[in-house]
Amino acid sequence: MLGACAAIERATVEESTKEVSERVQQRWDHVKQGQVDKAYQFLSPASRSTMSLEVFRKRNAAGRWWRTMKIEKVDCRTDACQVTMAVEYDLYEIKGLKKSIEETWIKDAGTWWLVAGK
Repeated sequence: MLGACAAIERATVEESTKEVSERVQQRWDHVKQGQVDKAYQFLSPASRSTMSLEVFRKRNAAGRWWRTMKIEKVDCRTDACQVTMAVEYDLYEIKGLKKSIEETWIKDAGTWWLVAGK
């Protein structure tokens, strides 16, 4: 019985990893295309209740021009995932900057949502 539970949990984690990876990619596609309003819709309901669309727009229009985003790691538990990505972007005249970004995603009412960061 214990082996069956472990197999079910592993399948659930694998399914969560796939679902979150797809949501992350969709959101970043919107970000890279400058579709801030669409990217905002990926924030968790709690995050949207504390961060208005206007504030989100200002945070995401700070002069960064995203070039690439690659998911490096997705670490899921039952209803939460930590996602690590490598991004490359331009900041005004400085081209090709690289950094690692971590995001937290939670599952609420059957949907994976991004938790707003700092």
